This record gives sequence, structure tokens and C-alpha cells, in this order.
Amino acid sequence: MGGLIGRVIYQIMLDSEPFDVLAFGSVTHELLAWVDRYPGASDGIHTNKLLWTGGGMSGNLVHAVARLGGRAALISATGDDVVGDKIVGQLHDVGVNTDYLLRRRNTASQVTVLMVTPDLKRAGLVINLPPELQVKSEEVPDSLLQSARVFFTDMEPAEVAINVARRAKAFGCPVAYDLQMAPERVNLPGHAKNIRRMLATTDYLFTDEENFLLWSNCSDVSKAIANVLAEYPHITILITQGSTGSVLATKMDIITIPALGVKIVDSIGAGDAYHGAFLYTHLGLKWPMRKASLFGAAAAALSCARAGAREGLPTMNEIVSFLQRVDYD
Repeated sequence: MGGLIGRVIYQIMLDSEPFDVLAFGSVTHELLAWVDRYPGASDGIHTNKLLWTGGGMSGNLVHAVARLGGRAALISATGDDVVGDKIVGQLHDVGVNTDYLLRRRNTASQVTVLMVTPDLKRAGLVINLPPELQVKSEEVPDSLLQSARVFFTDMEPAEVAINVARRAKAFGCPVAYDLQMAPERVNLPGHAKNIRRMLATTDYLFTDEENFLLWSNCSDVSKAIANVLAEYPHITILITQGSTGSVLATKMDIITIPALGVKIVDSIGAGDAYHGAFLYTHLGLKWPMRKASLFGAAAAALSCARAGAREGLPTMNEIVSFLQRVDYD
């Protein structure tokens, strides 16, 4: 009996600890297909290589944090179907808290289909989030927001994400946001306006170079950084640049992080791996920003060595071992 009571008390203590990362946003079941080319009109293509895996920025990010040993929780919604079981099961198995991954009755879960060409270009079908899979603000309790060291969102769905981010900020929780301004999103109603609303609350802005230049309407990264920080001086900007490396910029300093070489099998989810590792080590473990950025870059590099957004997500020991083997400045 004493052993049982002890385990219960220990579990209560674990449950009362803050989440290192609390994410709000997209999660999906993803079908990857490797193809020789994209299909044209009235065309059909064949493939012998398929992979069903987890996807969605917020889902990938919390998965990455959990792989590193951090405490992570996801706020999202999925269906009550077999696909939903797989989405929830994969996150639960790696240690993500799925208590706030809501199951909608009689609803189909999100599925994404991506085609990958030999030069690692990607194209696919992403289904717009239906109303029944959009989490409502009132479904996110204040106590949950107060339990987090950082709140992350990919702004999916936008209106609720902005509202919940503001609530988290009011409780003193830093807010991280992954900017998506790719051409296919530019024409979404109110998207640019929603980004500005989100940035007013954001402490950590994540973006790749393409999205950042498109948003800032600049052709030069340095000028774009200066323009954004002039408007939002409170923000820390982390820009990934593929094989060039990454840049971490604040009003006070700009830090460049080199690319860490690996044989790339697939770059899907590399940014999510980077961002999750950065948030966990910088805000959860209190590492300096440059050290956390280098750790994030290593997590991203290792994630590219295997196909799929989650299959290659590394552990803490794997990243440490990798950094001991590679050369970097």
C-alpha cells in the first residue's frame, strides 16, 4: 500500500510541474510519397515508397521537445476515428501530454498528402481546417496557460490562436510564433493582418528566409531584420536559411549559426525540430541563446537524416554526441 501511495504522490508532483512548452495549433496524420515527378493535368503517377507519419507544426514541435526529455503539451483537436487514434497515440507514446488534444465525435481527422521529388522538393494537398476541428478559446483553461514556461503557436486557427496567446502573455508566459507567409497563404482572408496582430504579442519569432523576406517585402535579410525590429523591438527573431545556417537577431545583437552537415534524406519538419530544441533548452533549461540555437541547428540536421518529420527527431544524448563529432565555429 505504501508503495502505491508513494507512486500516486510522485505522479501528482510530476503533474504539478510546469510544461516546458505548451503548443497550440496544427496536428495531422501525414502520407509522404516519393515520386519521380509531379503529376500534370489528366495525369497519374506511381510510387513504391510511402510513409505514414505524424505531421503539423505544433504536433512536430511538442514531439521534438518530448524526445529531448522536456515536458510538452499540445492544444489541438482531432477526430474520433482510427486516424485520430494514431495521431494521439504517437504523441502519447513519446511522452507528450495529450489531455488537451480534444477528440471530436463523428469527425474525420486531418490528413495531409505530400509528394517528394528526387531533388527533395515537396508539393501536396493540405486540407483547410474544418470548423469542427477548430479549438475554441473557452476550451483552453487559464490554469493550463499558467502552467507553461513558453506558449508556442503556428496560428492555426488564427483568431483563437491570437486570443489564447494574449491570455498566455497576460499571465507572464513568453509567446513563440512560427510565421507562415508562403505564397499559397498570402491570399487567405485577413492573413497579413492576423500576422501583425500576432507579432504584437510575440516574444520569439520563428521563420525561414523565404517567408521572412516575403513578409517584410525585402530582398535583403539584414534590411528585413532591421525593419521588423524597428516595428517590433521586443522580438527575438530566429531565421533558418537551409544549407547556409541560421540567424538569431535581437535589438542588441545578431548571432549567426553555421549549418551542420549531414546527408539529407528529407528536410520535412527540420524547422520544427530546431524550434522545439531551442525553446526547451533556452527557456526550459535556461541556456544562453547562442548555445540553444546551436543545439537547435543540430536537432534540425539530425532530423534530416531520416524521412518524415518525426522519425529522425533526436534525443539529448544523440545531439550531444553529434556536436562532439562535427566542426563548427
